[in-house]
Amino acid sequence: MKRSTWISLALAAPALALGVCAQALESDKQQPTTIDANQMTYNEKSNVNVFTGNVLLTRGSLVIRGDKLTLTERSDGTQFATVEGKPARFKQQRDSEKPNEVLLINGTGNTIEFDGNKSIVTLTGAASIQKSTNGQLTESISGTKITYEQNTEFLNVVGTPNSSGSSRVQAVIKPKTQETEPAPKGGSK
Repeated sequence: MKRSTWISLALAAPALALGVCAQALESDKQQPTTIDANQMTYNEKSNVNVFTGNVLLTRGSLVIRGDKLTLTERSDGTQFATVEGKPARFKQQRDSEKPNEVLLINGTGNTIEFDGNKSIVTLTGAASIQKSTNGQLTESISGTKITYEQNTEFLNVVGTPNSSGSSRVQAVIKPKTQETEPAPKGGSK
């Protein structure tokens, strides 16, 4: 096995995952990547790298957890990653224009796929995405399958079947609070 090949494949996973949210921390791109797992295999012929058992991928504020991470490098050099778990999870801080504001995105699904060529993230099986600001939930979306096209910021959610046989999507979007202007100082004339 060529050490440089499997190392480059292992380091490519977070590059794919960084696109999970369009506003990920810019500083994450400069951070080293760590993948910890119980086992790793690499098939040089098919360019497939597989990490199994308590998989933990970190890069800056990005954290991905699952039971199995499969990373494939295609012949054109693009990568496709699949994280499996019960559920697989990701978490990442997003950039904010306000000082001291902490924006987070969390996602779960039985499978999380990252298509580096198309910049598409797909969560399937009990899929959900939550956004929070300073620890307060601001948005939550759930369904059977969530597809997010990063370049166009297009989101498609397939609903979860209910007892009547129809599928339903659930979204909770809290209203943005209006920042009030401070009252003028001094009394009225």
